[in-house]
Amino acid sequence: IAPRPINNADPNSPLSLGVMIGPNIQGTKLIKANSITDAASIASNEVYQLTANTARGILSYLGTILSGGSAAPGQSLSGPIGVIQTGSEVVSTNDISVIIGFAAAISINLAVVNSLPLPALDGGQMLFVLAEAVTGRKIDQKIQESINSAALLLLLFVTFSTTVGDISKIAMK
Repeated sequence: IAPRPINNADPNSPLSLGVMIGPNIQGTKLIKANSITDAASIASNEVYQLTANTARGILSYLGTILSGGSAAPGQSLSGPIGVIQTGSEVVSTNDISVIIGFAAAISINLAVVNSLPLPALDGGQMLFVLAEAVTGRKIDQKIQESINSAALLLLLFVTFSTTVGDISKIAMK
């Protein structure tokens, strides 16, 4: 994984690496359900669609980056500062449905990212459990700790890189 310029057209653009959730909401619509079971069905479908779209987007982005490609124009990564800045923009709309939608998107994004098979995350821990189930024996604790330490170091690098990228974006405004 290599940091990419925030703006590909600018050779002096700061580098960034992380996860971006942008204010790409196209609008909201009020959906009325006829019953509680209808409401549960509609809500479940919306959560499923948002989760599937989030997973597809993250996996597509990671696939592009890992294969050495560059991200699509306008697609960049942000860290905690960028997410807070985007959240501030969403809250400034004063539209409660947009705010709730953003909170749902953040929650689903965190769930999808946490499910990735990186050793320091829950998805990685599931890999260890599956490996133990397949081999029939426990993975050596020292090996597991070493793998988790390396993955945590990678995640800290990503966090640091995205924070630097976010601060650079704010400073350039």
